Amino acid sequence: MDDAVGTRLSGRQREARVVAFWSLTVLGAPIMCGAWIWLALASMEQVTESAKAPPGDTSTDGLFVMFGVVPLVLAHLLGLGILRSIAPRERDERRGRWAIAAVAVLVTSGVGLAVALQFNGGVLLNPSDGGHTP
Repeated sequence: MDDAVGTRLSGRQREARVVAFWSLTVLGAPIMCGAWIWLALASMEQVTESAKAPPGDTSTDGLFVMFGVVPLVLAHLLGLGILRSIAPRERDERRGRWAIAAVAVLVTSGVGLAVALQFNGGVLLNPSDGGHTP
């Protein structure tokens, strides 16, 4: 058997991969919405907690990164890894699988960002007011 033919997927296997890829991409949209909304909530929590802290206290500075940015980055990386592993391939091209997975993650992330902006009234991150409450 020729190696090139042996590595190619049969028609049914390719169809199954395409269906699984797009199903997981659609499933990823609400996950990305949640990740972006979680980032906004972490930002609000960090601002709220820093307002309660005494002046000069920096103990709440890492909250936003740990509870907001890290989960968002992990959601993107996990989505990219999962979609890349299930992406249908053409002639065993590695770059093509990475590209289609990256585009799918970027589109679902864009949908998530748009929903998060709608959810938060057009503001994603709550600006710090320097620890002063009105």
